[in-house]
Amino acid sequence: EPDQPTLDKVLAAATKGYAKPEIAKIRNVRKSLAVNGSGYCGEITVEDAVETYTTFHVLLDTPSGPSVLRLSDFKTPESDPQAATVHQMMRNFGCIK
Repeated sequence: EPDQPTLDKVLAAATKGYAKPEIAKIRNVRKSLAVNGSGYCGEITVEDAVETYTTFHVLLDTPSGPSVLRLSDFKTPESDPQAATVHQMMRNFGCIK
């Protein structure tokens, strides 16, 4: 389990773009398989449905600052090629099976 300062950074990155990041909750946070070592997988509440969780992957250290991918930001892989790529990345990072 990551320490509290790391969890705080992961939460800040995972809520990027949320209008009310202070109400978001994260769970099941763990190191990902990202090669740079700064990646974390977990689940975060969906902004429009605070009791619904979606899988995310955060990279804390990138040249442009922390980045996040949330599955809820994409359509189903069957209907959207970009979503299919994101799902494959999430599998590669060890976030989903």
